[in-house]
Amino acid sequence: MEEQPFAPYLRELAGKYTAAGPLQVTLENGAVRVEHAAGACRFYYDFSLPPAQSGAGLPLLHWRAKRRYAELRGIVEQGFIGRPLAVRIHHIVPRDEFGRSLQDLVSFEADLAEWLTGQRVERVFADFSGADYVNCIFCTGGGVRVSLELGFSPAGSQPVLLHEVIGREGVASDVAVDTQTQQYPVYVLRGGETVTYADLDAELYGLENTQADCIRFILGVLREPEEAAALRAAADHLQAVWQAAVCSGKTTAYTKVEV
Repeated sequence: MEEQPFAPYLRELAGKYTAAGPLQVTLENGAVRVEHAAGACRFYYDFSLPPAQSGAGLPLLHWRAKRRYAELRGIVEQGFIGRPLAVRIHHIVPRDEFGRSLQDLVSFEADLAEWLTGQRVERVFADFSGADYVNCIFCTGGGVRVSLELGFSPAGSQPVLLHEVIGREGVASDVAVDTQTQQYPVYVLRGGETVTYADLDAELYGLENTQADCIRFILGVLREPEEAAALRAAADHLQAVWQAAVCSGKTTAYTKVEV
């Protein structure tokens, strides 16, 4: 991730919307270090970092700040589809700054599935195909089954992302029915070239979608620093989910998640 325009945006918006005071923002490999009057914190998004490098910081769960997922969670929480029974996830994307390894994708989707359903993943089945593809089944303590197809496509490919929550009284999805690729709010067709534009707040204009989500998430933690303990616990749990997936891949059996 490049220093410009991410760091200036974060410093400016933190001054407007938090009480943290002036920020010093440093972009590191797989992480964002934020220093302010009350202390410092390293928000990491590379989940394959050794514990010695990531343990002193907080996981940057940027997907929790993405509008499409927040709206999907609201549908579930308000009971529009009844009690969740299953979740279907399809996440095939080119490798990038925020998705470097299968561990990143498994951590992303495990946390998102728990965040959407309000239930904790307790058992994992995983079938790996090298370092680029994995099929998983997560079982939650409340009986929800989460089926996942996760992997990496060639550079330049369109990302394919689908999150579908199946409830007793209906189905909620974060994409239009039968959509196969990522959709954008604005398309400009120029002969053989298609240019897409994101839908972002005016204050975040010029950032990529995930960068904007990172800023929203970090601002949320700066506003509510008491959430740090819960985030550290979530990080430990996600590490345990990954270890269970690796174990399952070797034994071809469901593996219990143990923190």
